[in-house]
Amino acid sequence: MRVGLLLVALVAGVSSVTAQSAEKVFDAVSIKRNRTTAAASDTNTTPGRLSLVNVTVLSVVLRAFGVMGPQVVGAPDWLTSERYDILAVTGDGTALTDESRRAYLQNLLADRFRFSFHRETREARVYSLVPAKDGHKLVSHAGPGEYSMRVQPTDDGRLRLRSTRGNLSRLAEILTGQLGELVTDRTGLSGEYDFTLDWVPNLNDSAAGPSLFTSVVEQLGLRLESGKRPVEAIVIDRIERPTED
Repeated sequence: MRVGLLLVALVAGVSSVTAQSAEKVFDAVSIKRNRTTAAASDTNTTPGRLSLVNVTVLSVVLRAFGVMGPQVVGAPDWLTSERYDILAVTGDGTALTDESRRAYLQNLLADRFRFSFHRETREARVYSLVPAKDGHKLVSHAGPGEYSMRVQPTDDGRLRLRSTRGNLSRLAEILTGQLGELVTDRTGLSGEYDFTLDWVPNLNDSAAGPSLFTSVVEQLGLRLESGKRPVEAIVIDRIERPTED
């Protein structure tokens, strides 16, 4: 474990962290390379503590800035090929939300990964997730059940997303990862939903079944509208592998 203290630098338009996040520093951080072959990762947040198991550094960058993969430019290959276990504590009993932990993670990246960046606005193709013409087919969650949204392969060569108490913002993130293009949630639906989505990935020509675009329409009553518009990009100027402890 080590204490992570850092200064905030804003030099020639290059930012390591924002001024607003200067005081949001973890009291202690442990980072270790995860050399297992497991594909799944795990995030656990308890008051004063954040645990990230088997995560890529790119996923940490995405969480730190609230962006999706296509919005990060200049990432070296190891940001997605190497995985790490990160344990961090704040020193108090404050429970970190997705929003409040961003400043902490930005400082962690700057301190332990020598991360610096700048922001640019770039025109990119964006898919908007919207209801289909006949309306959505989503079923609102009722009763008990823990949140879960997980994509797993099936025996017949398809991919299957099972959602319990899932939300459309997270669905947009999953679709972004599958398509490699930015997907934004413009459904206007803020509830929690139970659903299953099956499709054949583009790389599997031998499997029979619908494409992801077709499945979203037929199974969820949603559709993906393509268009170009300006989006904010996080351009990585520098990032290094961390020293493990």
